[in-house]
Formats: sequence, structure tokens, C-alpha cells
Amino acid sequence: MKNTFNPSRFGKYLAFDLKSRWSENRAFMTIWVLFPVIYYFLWLFFSVLGNGFSSGFSDFHVGHPSIATRASAFAIVTILFMVFYPSKAYGFITEKAKGSAWIELPASRLEKYLSMMLITLVIIPIIFFVGYLFCDWIICLADKGCGESLVSAWLGTISNNNTDGEVRIWGYGSWWLASSVLQTASVFLLGALIFKKAKVSRTILSLFVVFMIIFALSALIFSHIDLDVFGERMRAWTMDHITGIDTWINVWGNIELAVIVIGLGIWSWFRVKNIQH
Repeated sequence: MKNTFNPSRFGKYLAFDLKSRWSENRAFMTIWVLFPVIYYFLWLFFSVLGNGFSSGFSDFHVGHPSIATRASAFAIVTILFMVFYPSKAYGFITEKAKGSAWIELPASRLEKYLSMMLITLVIIPIIFFVGYLFCDWIICLADKGCGESLVSAWLGTISNNNTDGEVRIWGYGSWWLASSVLQTASVFLLGALIFKKAKVSRTILSLFVVFMIIFALSALIFSHIDLDVFGERMRAWTMDHITGIDTWINVWGNIELAVIVIGLGIWSWFRVKNIQH
């Protein structure tokens, strides 16, 4: 068992792996984390530019990105970051020189795999979230015209909507974003381990093919179903379970998340276990 997994050795390797991923990708991560600052100044620039041309520089009214705009940007940037990060961090594993050196590192493949999964699915997303939200908070602190920070708005939503003391697994958009991060990171990490070149574009193409197959199968299934009868049954079921519909959404949403992440994680494990150069 110690040859496969040693807690002390794993801890040292995890620290080494995290340090290596940071030193090799610090510029990439810094740009994405600083996006709120970049976005804010671009917004001000075009706001002033447009106002100047429209009013002859006589009556400036500088606009600020609203909380809704910044929240939308945050969601989009987060998903894009998790699309590109896995291949930036671990795409080298499929390369002959760097991949062979990685295999020879003094840790078992299980330890390397667990470190890779922890960093990609947990540690880096948390660092990204904290850094991004901190930058947004600093902007709103410095410029009161920007309104609420994303953190304040999120905490306020929880406070206003959770007065009954109930702990909701799925709500307020936060778990939707977290589940999207986990699924996106899992998909593109697997793509980084499978493809040797053009990892992101080939992963996207593979997803397109998979969705087309699912769509074709769904269309084939529904072509043999009486949609009127099916619709009536669905409406009847919804009315019978209307009080527990949120629970059903929570359950099935989390089952879907678990199946996708665990399934892709197992696939990634076998790829790491059997990769050769």
C-alpha cells in the first residue's frame, strides 16, 4: 500500500506539483484573475470615449459596469478559465520529453493523479475565485459608482433568501457555477490527457460530436412517443410533486454532476495509469 499511496510522500508531491503549476502558469493565471480590473478600465475607456463623441465633451457622464454585467462576466470568464487551464497545466504529460520526466518523478501514479485532480478541480478554482472576487471588491471599494461587489451581493442573496434556516444544496447560482466548473474542468482535463495537439479545440469538437449523437438519439426516441400524452403525464407529475420540485431538481442535478465528474475522473485515471511515451 505504501508503494501505491504514502500520505507523507503524497503531501510533498502535492506541494511540489502546486508550486510547479504556479511557476509555469503564473502569467496565465494572473491575467485571468485580474480580468475585473482590465474589464473595468476598458468599460470606463469606452464609456468616456462614447460620451465624448456624443456630447462634444461638454457633459460627461461616466458609466460603470452594473452588478448584473459583472456577474455575467464572472460566470463567462470562470468557465473559459477552466476550459484553458487543464491543458496549460497538464497538457505536457502527453509530450515525450516532459511527459517521460513527469512519469519518473518519485511518486506513484495514483499520487500524481490525485494531486492533478485536487489542483485542477479544487485548489486552482478556489484560488481563481478568491483572486477574482478580491479584485472586484477592490474596484467597488475604490469606486462607489460601481455599486455592490460580487461577494456582497452573493452574501446578501443568501441572507435574504435563507431566512428559514434551511440549507439548500442547489441555489442562488453559486452551486450551478461550481457544478459547471467541476464538469468543465473534468472534460478538458481528460482532453488534455488524450490529445497530443490542439487539445482545447479537439475537446470542443469531441463534445460537439457527442452532443450531436445525443440529439440524434433523443430525436429518434421522441419520434416514437406520443408527445401529447407525454406532455400531459409530465404536467400531471409536476402538479403531484409541485411542493417537492426543488428537491427533485437538486437530487437529479447532483446525480448528473456526480456521474459526469466521477466517470470522467475514472477515465482520466486509466489514461494516467497507462500513458506511455
